[in-house]
Amino acid sequence: MPTAVPTPKAVVHQRFGAKARYTVEEVREDVGGCPGLAPQTRNVYRCALDLPGLSVATPGTFLRKKDAEQAAAQIALDKLGIHPTANSPTTPQEAWAELIARISGFFIDENFLSSTHPLIGHLCVSLRRTGDLIGRLPLSAIAACDVKVNTLCKLIDHRAEFDPLLVLSLLYNAAKQSPGVSVSDSNFWIQSEKPYSPEAVDSALERWSGTTDPVEVEAVLVPHMLEDELKTVRINLRDNEHYMSYVAAELSAIDSSHVLVSRTIGKTSSEIRLYFAAANIHAVSDMSKHALDSLGDGDINWQVNKRASYICGQTIYGDALLANIGYTRRDSELHTEDVNLCSYYRILLGKLPDGNCKMSRDSILAAELPSAYSRFSWKGLSPRDLLCSFCRLQRLPEPHFAVSRVSCDTLMSAVSSEERGAPAGSAENQYTNDVRINKEKPDLFKCEVNIRSRKQEVLLEYSAADTWSKESDAIQNSSLKVLIWFNNYFKKLTSKTGKLYLSESTAGVKVHSNIFLQEFAMCLSVYGKNGCSDSAMCSAVGPFSMDTQKKHLESTAKLTHIEGPDSGVFPSHGSLTCISYTASLVTKDKAKTYLLESHNEFEFEIGTGAVSNQLESCVTQLSVNQTARFVAELPPRDLIMAASCEFSHDLSNVSSESCFLEFSVKVLQVTEPLEDRMEKALFSPPLSKQRVEFAVRHINELHATTLVDFGCGSGSLLDSLLEHPTTLEKLVGVDISRKGLTRAAKSLHQKLSKKSTTQTNVPTAVLYDGSITDYDSRLYGFDIGTCLEVIEHVEEDQATLFGNVVLSSFRPTVLIVSTPNYEYNPILQGSAMPNKDDEADESAGPCKFRNHDHKFEWTRLQFQCWATGLAVKHSYSVEFSGVGGSGEEPGYASQIAVFRRLVQGQEAMCLDEDGDQPYEVLWEWPNACVN
Repeated sequence: MPTAVPTPKAVVHQRFGAKARYTVEEVREDVGGCPGLAPQTRNVYRCALDLPGLSVATPGTFLRKKDAEQAAAQIALDKLGIHPTANSPTTPQEAWAELIARISGFFIDENFLSSTHPLIGHLCVSLRRTGDLIGRLPLSAIAACDVKVNTLCKLIDHRAEFDPLLVLSLLYNAAKQSPGVSVSDSNFWIQSEKPYSPEAVDSALERWSGTTDPVEVEAVLVPHMLEDELKTVRINLRDNEHYMSYVAAELSAIDSSHVLVSRTIGKTSSEIRLYFAAANIHAVSDMSKHALDSLGDGDINWQVNKRASYICGQTIYGDALLANIGYTRRDSELHTEDVNLCSYYRILLGKLPDGNCKMSRDSILAAELPSAYSRFSWKGLSPRDLLCSFCRLQRLPEPHFAVSRVSCDTLMSAVSSEERGAPAGSAENQYTNDVRINKEKPDLFKCEVNIRSRKQEVLLEYSAADTWSKESDAIQNSSLKVLIWFNNYFKKLTSKTGKLYLSESTAGVKVHSNIFLQEFAMCLSVYGKNGCSDSAMCSAVGPFSMDTQKKHLESTAKLTHIEGPDSGVFPSHGSLTCISYTASLVTKDKAKTYLLESHNEFEFEIGTGAVSNQLESCVTQLSVNQTARFVAELPPRDLIMAASCEFSHDLSNVSSESCFLEFSVKVLQVTEPLEDRMEKALFSPPLSKQRVEFAVRHINELHATTLVDFGCGSGSLLDSLLEHPTTLEKLVGVDISRKGLTRAAKSLHQKLSKKSTTQTNVPTAVLYDGSITDYDSRLYGFDIGTCLEVIEHVEEDQATLFGNVVLSSFRPTVLIVSTPNYEYNPILQGSAMPNKDDEADESAGPCKFRNHDHKFEWTRLQFQCWATGLAVKHSYSVEFSGVGGSGEEPGYASQIAVFRRLVQGQEAMCLDEDGDQPYEVLWEWPNACVN
């Protein structure tokens, strides 16, 4: 890649620094106009440039100030005979020659002392000294302050990018050959052979002020032994002493010239670096002695500090000091800032796939990496930014995103019945024909992601069939999938498992194991004591799950100190919920409480995994304006320390067995799920109420006395039925979510308690914890069964399994099943989101599902094929209806199948009252109590 020629102004700055003074004058000049009209004028600029011994001015004028300044600089360079060219070195030999010249220039060019280069701060401290150390600099200060020196070292030996010790070796040997420079034979001091002029020294000291008062700064000592604990140290800095002298004392180095400095860690504006001690001078010098000829092998037997090396991406040897001290172009005095244990653990957290997600939301203990992306509800850094940040902090190249267009016609013709849930080929054809009635669809987008190693070898590839109507959505969703894969891997890495598997192909992710393990070798060694002790343990190929939303066990929070009246507005799946919360670490004797985290307003979407399981469990049990507390599972020590801030020193000595984590939560606001908002925008009453009314009609027509709601969730149907006059005597709900059942129990208990005070014919009620695909004999032969808007939340094979189990084993007299009509989605989404750039446009496939948690949505023909097949198989009749709309094209918004058991199918089953009862009774009325 060709190197750009430096601008004239840049060359002048390199040569003269602050001594170059530009004076820009603004003038007005006439502009040619039409005869007979008033003359027109415009603002133009001319520039004068003053240099030591030379003054020039532009003969003409310029429309822009910067053009005038560049012209003046060019005139000055022409008079001085300086001709800037793109002469950046391209070979190690050229880089070596330029490195020698650059080191020399720092000391023989007195104009350098008047520049803003951070190295001047180090020089000024040395010039204030007396005795032998006056004017002496540690060679490592040059590497710490000058980017070009590091670039030249990388060109000489590419390994220098990751090894500060090799950089020091190259600098030492180059300085030995630099004219006008004196280098010690017994240490790493460098200085000018001739003293600086008094004028140059005075000018530098005037700009770079010293430390007027003693300064105390906190730093973290990172031992090279993984078994040794980190500890904080305090460094007292005084005037006329180089800060690296104090660092050397903490590291027990020979002197400050033996202190090496890493690259900066974290933000670009940060001066956080790792300091460590160099070995003897002969060993360091030999590292690069033959670099130009053979580049050497660089093998060093010194002890590598794995923790320090991991967080900075360079090889650090021995004990290291993490500190924020140094000189910058922004300041004219020494910059200092405390670094504590919290700082260290936040740096460590930032290198995890979900770390920047937590920190961008300022919520380390509560926030999690969500499992689904939505422009409507996503908070914090976008998935793409998070993935780029993760790669950057792992010292990997930027991810490569390959976006391609997919024609809707091609997609429709290629889609299989399995992909769209069609039970038969005819259903697929109906899908193709019906959804696109007289409506031209734009092309869709899909995105592939490649993650490459430092050597530009592909280590991970992501490619999936998902398509999106916006290019940005394709990139964000693909980025999130890759992040989730990395997050799952790192979670397993940090867990105490005996064996870690690295799957080579999972859910669209293909991993090149050998390359992956080479790139993350240092990470594996750091976390090895928790899970896998070496990379060999992590090289096996085995199963690896991508589904973070369903695979983990549900964790229910046990609430205490519930305050506030029940407003009746509860967060539900898909709702955007705003809470306030605090998270405190409390000692078991309750003698001390450490406030780790708090938010006055924290917003997230229920059901996407955006917060910890227990926090979401707590929130879904509360209504708006209610508060409660719960004790959460204690997170890993790293997270507690990252959240500890000013308590980091105290908590470093606290045992996890002696404390617990307590959350205090208040629900502030709930925004309905997009699906509900779409339905309410078009239908009155909403579809949910229309479905209840549909069920009530059939209950009363059948004179049903018993009802079971399969997949009752938080009990909205059962709750609504109590508000209608019906013939029901027994209500039963079944669900696999204890969170939902707990909320259903609270609501039903309140209503039934109120009813029992005014009525005598109050129905009994039972809530069971169990799967609707498992048979329980206690629910056999009910008058009516309902399953409203449930099957689309499970995979299609599970929906079919449910249909077979309920009709063959439970055998209700009537079964009502409802599910969204996919063909109605364009109407729903168009009414709710008329702006084409709004949420409804971020779609997968030709039209978006109503809820990102839906595994499928069927057309009318697909649903009819599914229901008819089940009815014929199990001796039921089936009729189709729906709610929402007139029923004309494209059908009802919510399609319904009503199964009726045929007379010839009413044979009695031989039941074992003590067997086939896998369900657990969670709550029962009237023998009920709610905590």
